[in-house]
Amino acid sequence: MSQKHTFEGKVAIVTGAGSGLGRSHALALARLGATVILNDLGDRPESVGGGAGARAAAEMLTDEGHLAFVDEGDIGEEEYARALVSRTVDQYGHVDVLINNAGVAGFGTAQETTTDHLQSILNIHLMGSFWTMNEALQHMRRRGYGRIVNTSSAAGVFGAAGAFPYATAKAAIVGMTKGAAEDNMDVDIRINALCPLAATPMSQTWMEANPTVDRKLLRTEAVSPLALYLSHHDCSISGLTLSGGMGKWTNYFTAEAAGVESSENLDDVFMKLDGLLAVEGFHIPRIHTIPDSNS
Repeated sequence: MSQKHTFEGKVAIVTGAGSGLGRSHALALARLGATVILNDLGDRPESVGGGAGARAAAEMLTDEGHLAFVDEGDIGEEEYARALVSRTVDQYGHVDVLINNAGVAGFGTAQETTTDHLQSILNIHLMGSFWTMNEALQHMRRRGYGRIVNTSSAAGVFGAAGAFPYATAKAAIVGMTKGAAEDNMDVDIRINALCPLAATPMSQTWMEANPTVDRKLLRTEAVSPLALYLSHHDCSISGLTLSGGMGKWTNYFTAEAAGVESSENLDDVFMKLDGLLAVEGFHIPRIHTIPDSNS
């Protein structure tokens, strides 16, 4: 079936593309015409994720006639993360799309998490995404064009018990994405966050804790269209957080409730608490929707 929206002529980097969502995004991008650079660690067996290593995925795409290349390294190391982007620009002339997908699970409560553990999770999720985004923006701004998708999680938006390091890193990614989007509204650069829920090697713990969930609702292929929309030339939003999983696509947003009249009296906080916490009458202070250039 032919697709109306393609990625012909675009160069895309997908981190963590050896399995799960990253692999799904990379396959879809390449099959829609993009030149795709699949990042993966490269120091693990190709059987990880059901035989779906980055090299195997790239070979499959090449056999199909698509342009796919592997760049192996640890996105949690600044030197490599930045070099991944600059190397792509040097080899392919430009980078149009960056999907920051690489990540690892991070369990532990706030009271038991060590500094070293938290820092290691932050390096992969938050700093890895920052380093590649920061480097990509240098090139994108010179060309006046780019699309960046930073992978967050519902755990980062709403919190999650027993996953303090992971939730902290993913929450920071939402803030980082919003800030970066605001900083680049002057050019045709869109930066958004994606919160996926899919059956992947990293989600095994969640799936074991929710055995009754229909696995058909957790297919990575149902999340990738959102990643592709946010990566597309015709994407009309920036600074938002979209979610895909459990059979639906949705918008996660931060809003301001109507609130109550303030005073300088502590007792008034107790008296007005119900009204203070009410969510009726909320509004979203700012959402940027860029008009469709084709309309």
